[in-house]
Amino acid sequence: MTEERPDPIAPLGNQLYDDAADWFAKMRGPDAKSHEPDFKAWLARGALHRAAYNKISEIFTDSGKVDDPDGSLGGEKPRSRPGKHGLAMIALVIGLGAISAKMMFHTVLDRQEAGQLQHAAPDHFTVASAVGQIRSVALPDGSTILLDTNSEVQVAFTEKDRRLRLVRGRARFEVAHEQRPFNVAVGGGTVTARGTIFDVRLAETGRVSVALLRGAVDVTVTGSGATSRQRLHPGEKTVFAPRLEAPRPISDHETDLWTQAKGEFHDEPLLDVVTEANRYAQLPIQIGDVETEQLRVSGIFSLKDTEALSIKLAALFDLEREVSRERIILRQRQEKKIHP
Repeated sequence: MTEERPDPIAPLGNQLYDDAADWFAKMRGPDAKSHEPDFKAWLARGALHRAAYNKISEIFTDSGKVDDPDGSLGGEKPRSRPGKHGLAMIALVIGLGAISAKMMFHTVLDRQEAGQLQHAAPDHFTVASAVGQIRSVALPDGSTILLDTNSEVQVAFTEKDRRLRLVRGRARFEVAHEQRPFNVAVGGGTVTARGTIFDVRLAETGRVSVALLRGAVDVTVTGSGATSRQRLHPGEKTVFAPRLEAPRPISDHETDLWTQAKGEFHDEPLLDVVTEANRYAQLPIQIGDVETEQLRVSGIFSLKDTEALSIKLAALFDLEREVSRERIILRQRQEKKIHP
């Protein structure tokens, strides 16, 4: 059994890195005290925020350890003092501000990732995307994976085959043509392809959907002692959960929308729209009552900016919005409940 190795690419979004670079510059500037409450609130939004800030700190201070601005590392020893180069970097960040911090950080990060990929074992690794991030990754065989928000794919190449597993989320596979078969395991099934482009999504419910854009794929599902197999042709999709359903045509623009963090809905509950949007959300939407959950929605919506989406939905259905640092709540207006 091949030993599993860590993801050679850091699975954090560029926006988080940019925000972290802003805070790194601010918290080492002359007005750090005045920024401290907002900085702590930003860190408290989740582990990804702390990880992004720690990555910034690690690079700028030439240290293998990280800052612990909110005490989340418990009893670990504090980070050692930066070296001369690290001090120079910090001084330059403070002097030039957050924009330079972002530029400097991404330059260093690009160099680090290039080195990590060069020295990572090309036959067995994991690629992942952060919440809100849509990310393209090149594979050693010339294939590419486009990862949807909060998605993960394990890759294991041998001399005889190319084996991958979609662990969570959704991905588009653009397969380089060669003799070795290209197999994507997901749920209780497998998608087998040669030079082709196809999408695979694993929903939280366990339902798997496969959509073929180009070429041909075989979808194989094994369950209850029986094996079902279908061949998809371009423009077709199928689902299994766990039973394999008959192929259906892909609707117009269906396969393009998710790559732009958009969703198309046809007379679906508002709860479904919010659930899909929250996959991309740093600031999730919560529905405050059953009546609002069951409102029916049709249309194409941008899902990545939940604040903008909540404003649009509130205007569409005359809903009340309550916004905090942790969430956005949509509910029926109180005056409508009192005076129906």
